[in-house]
Amino acid sequence: MRHPVFINKKSVSVYFGLWALIAGAHFFVFYFFYDFTLEIALADSFAFNFLFCLIGISLWYIVRYSIPDKTNFWNVIFNHFTYLALMLVVWIGLPFTLLNYLFGAFKPYHDFLLISIPYRLFSGILYYTTIGMIYYLLIYYRNLQEKVQTESRLREVLKETELNMLKSQINPHFLFNSLNSISSLTITNPEKARDMVIKLSDFLRYSVSTNSKRFATLENELTNIQRYLEIEKVRFGDKLQFSFNIEGTCKDHKIPLMLLQPLVENAIKHGVYESTEQVTIEMKCKFSGGFLEITVENDFDPNAHPRKGTGLGLNNIRERLRLLYKTDKLLKTSVVGTKFFVFLSLPNLESTEPKA
Repeated sequence: MRHPVFINKKSVSVYFGLWALIAGAHFFVFYFFYDFTLEIALADSFAFNFLFCLIGISLWYIVRYSIPDKTNFWNVIFNHFTYLALMLVVWIGLPFTLLNYLFGAFKPYHDFLLISIPYRLFSGILYYTTIGMIYYLLIYYRNLQEKVQTESRLREVLKETELNMLKSQINPHFLFNSLNSISSLTITNPEKARDMVIKLSDFLRYSVSTNSKRFATLENELTNIQRYLEIEKVRFGDKLQFSFNIEGTCKDHKIPLMLLQPLVENAIKHGVYESTEQVTIEMKCKFSGGFLEITVENDFDPNAHPRKGTGLGLNNIRERLRLLYKTDKLLKTSVVGTKFFVFLSLPNLESTEPKA
């Protein structure tokens, strides 16, 4: 840790400026109240204050290596009392000897030097205590700042780890289903199997190429979701229909990577799988009140036996939103008749993406 006085020009100016003010007050009292000559007032003020100014700088090293948290308490007390005693001997002895040599012939000042020793000892102890406490406060303040910065970095690393874990849970789920479908189609319909392999390859390429990112434009996400839906359409045919209704410049704005993917997967799983009728998945997006509002809706058969699910998709989204925006109120679901709705209300994401 650098000496706090010499961190920058401002700290140097503040430290020496304060001692200049103290020396000025010292001179003012001696010259105007005690009626000493100009030479005596200047010499006394300069000798005692300049010397303690230098002592105050050296005191940092005693404080720096006498931290109660790192050193035995009695060692700290011993170090300070020893240095204080040595400092007072030097601080009183050197100026006293010099000033008495220069102005000792002037009896009023000689007598004043002797009488003022107890007061100077008290002021020396006061200076020492004040400077020492300031140094300790600066050390604890810096340690607190470093602790806060370290905790912030740890939280960021934890957040990145949790986000990566959550995203990694999405891709294997889709990959497992797609490979099963391809395996079946290689026998019944090789051409469709080939088509699915190409689309799956594009889908995975997108996932891998953006793996290190948190955000992607809505347009890129929709393109990848369309690949996914086209893969599923190969499996389900006309039973699956989908559409996108995106207003204005929504496509240019960024959303968390792969955020919408589990919503579409849920629509397939709980809508298309369970229904004997045609199912339409529709995604809408608009701006409202500074938020990007995304709605995903799908038909479902209320009389069908519900498939047992883990809730992984929606839980992943809630958890990712909580980690990214520190709130879990950005996702809502509802059921109206035979339609299931998922509502996402996302803040302006451009300002939330980390800068490289």
